[in-house]
Formats: sequence, structure tokens, C-alpha cells
Amino acid sequence: MNYIVYVGMCVIFFLVLKKQEKENIKEISKILRSLREKEIYDDVPDIVKDEYKETITDIIKQEMELENSIGELREYRRELEVTYNSLVSKSTQLEYSNQALERRVASLSNINALSRTVLSIMELEKIINIILDAYFVLTGAKRISLYLWEDGRLLNKRIKGDIDFRGELYYSPEILKKFTKQDYKRVYDELAKGFKIDSDETVIVSPLVVKGKELGVIFIIEDNAKLINSDEETVSALAIQVAIAINNAQIYSDLLIKERISKELEVAARIQKRILPKNIDQIMGLEVANYFQPAKEIGGDYYDYSLLEDGTFTITIADVSGKGVPAAFLMALGRAVLKTLELQGKDPEENLNHLNNIIYPDITEDMFITMLHTKYNFDTRKLTYSNAGHNPLIVYKAKTDEIELHSVKGVAIGFLKGYKYRQGELELDRGDIVVYYTDGITETENLNKELFGLERLKDVIYANKNKNAEEIKKEILEKIDEFKGENEQVDDLTFVILKNNE
Repeated sequence: MNYIVYVGMCVIFFLVLKKQEKENIKEISKILRSLREKEIYDDVPDIVKDEYKETITDIIKQEMELENSIGELREYRRELEVTYNSLVSKSTQLEYSNQALERRVASLSNINALSRTVLSIMELEKIINIILDAYFVLTGAKRISLYLWEDGRLLNKRIKGDIDFRGELYYSPEILKKFTKQDYKRVYDELAKGFKIDSDETVIVSPLVVKGKELGVIFIIEDNAKLINSDEETVSALAIQVAIAINNAQIYSDLLIKERISKELEVAARIQKRILPKNIDQIMGLEVANYFQPAKEIGGDYYDYSLLEDGTFTITIADVSGKGVPAAFLMALGRAVLKTLELQGKDPEENLNHLNNIIYPDITEDMFITMLHTKYNFDTRKLTYSNAGHNPLIVYKAKTDEIELHSVKGVAIGFLKGYKYRQGELELDRGDIVVYYTDGITETENLNKELFGLERLKDVIYANKNKNAEEIKKEILEKIDEFKGENEQVDDLTFVILKNNE
């Protein structure tokens, strides 16, 4: 019985323990659930209450810290994504920029090579050919037309490609002097309208300018779709090199022309001086002094004298209208004809009549020759003269101690066809002085724009009347130099002095 009671008690105790265990498990489950859900469970047994509160507080705190960390990680991730996308974008841009830079470097290298090539060439036609080829290689050009300014005209010098339009413009020098950069742009833009282009094409206007000097313009026709910034930059860079090369070629061409003209003028000057008569100090008691100094390389003044077979002595001085080569040419023509006429032994008036009739048909209306042609007879001491619009003779008469002017009226050679010249004469006594001269002396200016004039020339002659012909010449030149000072010589200086010592 006791055993049975004991067993029964054990069973009851086991059942009580089992029940208590279930209740504890439930309690533990509730505590664990509250910890998992981070919700405070109020019915925690007192034995674990403190540990529970501490644990759940730590869990809640850690959860909050974890959430904060996750938030920071998400923000950091977003920042990483933005940074990554930015790097990808910049990498793409850098790659594009690098490609563009490579194209520019290649383009500049080509332009530099072109520059070295064209700058070493001085023939304009070759430069233009190379330039137009370069535009096709270095840009997207389909057709090109190049224009240059020449004496106020904008002329088409070359086209490349299928272009029918070859417009031409002209402006007077007075108008072009007033042109601004905008005026040239307006002219070029207006000319560009003459080119026939398709709807998908455009005309690029590329002026050629060097240090403000307008040389011309290049019109480049391209497809709109192929026109990129690098093309425009290349066109601009090419235009600079093209303008420099063309300007250098033009300068070189001008220098060649000037050099050739200078050499020709040197030859002409030597010829002109060679055809002047050789200096003679005295001929049969007649002292002779002369001076010839052209304002340019060659001049239109001339003097001549000849001892003829009949024993007479001719003296001529002349001034051809204008200066330089045309004047020298007409002077040489007039001298050659007159030398031939002198051989016939006729009087000065007849020689001038024939000279005028021969020269008149062969010269233009704006050209003429003023001439004083004389003949001196040693036996009679008479100086016969005829004047074709030239300055009068200045004569010092020793007997009267006076300065006189001697001349007859007559028009310049080449003015009137069939004109009849007149003749005068004077007798030269011992000590008399005769001065032939051109207006280069009397019209010499000083810095105050005053003229040397006839009176000053007469005064110099009179003041030196007792000197020989060569000394009088030196005095005249000294007075002219003293008068004009630093002012340059603008006209030919020519004169001949005769002094009779018989």
C-alpha cells in the first residue's frame, strides 16, 4: 500500500513537474518572443527580471545602431553609385575629348606641315594649288572658290569642284580706304549668295587677312551633316596660314618687280649719262660748264652741245613733261631727232619746226618737250636762239654790267602740229655770261615752301660775274643747297653756263 502511495505520489509529482515545465516553457517562449520582437514583457519572473530588462535594452539599442549603420551604408552606396556614374560619364567625355584632341593635334600637325611647305614657295599660282588641295584633305570641303583683291577688284583666282559662279566686284581706291572690317564682311557675305548650293549644304566664308590687310576670301562649300567644330577651327587656322603665304608671295613678287625695274633704271641712268656730251672746259675762247642731276634714277631734263662741221657751236637745253622712264624715253627720242637735224646745218628755228612735225604724231596729248635751241657763230660772235616754251636765257652783259633775259615766244614741242617757231639773236662780247637752265632750279623749294625763283638765280650770277664758268656753277649749286636746306630735291636740276673770254 505504501509502495503504491509512493508511486502514486511520484506520479503526481512528475505530473506536477511536467505541468510546471510546460508553464516554464511557455514563459520562456513569451520572454524569447518579447526579445525577438523587442517588446517588453511585464510578467517576467523576478528571478530573471533584471537580466531580462538589461538584455532587451541592449537588443533595442543594438537594433537601433544596426538600423543607423544600414542607413549610412545605403547612403554611402548611393554616393558610390553617383560617383561611379560620374566617373563613367567623365571617362566617356575624356575619351571623346582625347579623340577630339588627337584630331586637333593631327590637324595642327598637318597645317604646320602645310605652312612650312607654302612659306618656302614664292610663286602665287603654286601656293594656291597646294592650298586648295589642303582644304579638301584637312576639311570636309566639297567645292572651293578663292578670290583676291587686285587694284580695287575682288577677282576669282581659282575654283576647285563644280562651281559655275565667278562673281567679280570693284570699288574705287577712295571707297576701299574707308572700308571697315564689317564692310568687307558685308561684301563677302553678299558675294557668297551667288553660289548655288543644295538644301543640305552650307557656304563657309573665310576672309584672308594679314595684320589688318585684306587680301581676299575663300568660299568653302560643305555638307551640313559633316560640318563639325573641328572643321571650323581647321578652316580658321588654314585661313591664317593661307593669308600669310599669299601675302609673302605678293611681297616677293613686288620685290622682284621693283628689283627688275631698279636694274632697268640703273641701265637707263647709265645710258642717259653716257649720251650727255663730254665735259669741255673751253672751246675757242668760250668757257663751258654744265650740271645735270635727275630727281629720280633717270630724268626728263637734258642738255647737249655739238661743234658742227661749218664751225658753229650748238647748245640745247630741254625739259620733258613728267619724270622717270616715260620722260627719259621722250627725251632720248627728241635728242636723237635733233642731232640728226643739226647735221643739216640749218638755223635753230628750222630745226625746231622739223622736230615738232616729226615728234607730234608719236606722243600722247599729256606729253611735250620745252626746249631752248641755240647756235653760236665764233666768227660773228652771234648766238642765234629759238625757244619752244622753255625758260628764257639769262645773259650778263659786261659792257652794261646788267643782267638781261632773252627769249622769243614759242609753244612746247608736241603741242601744235605744224607750228612755226621764231628766232632771235644776240652778240656776245668779252666777259658776257649766258646761262641755260630748267625750272628745277627756279622751282626748288625750302622748308617754308618758298621758291628759289628767277631773281635769286640772277643775283647769284651777277654776284659771281668775274669768276669763270666752273666757279659760277659751284656758286649756283651752293646757293641752291643753302636755300632748300633739308628739303628733298623733287625736280631735275640742269643748267649750262657759257662765258665768252674772246
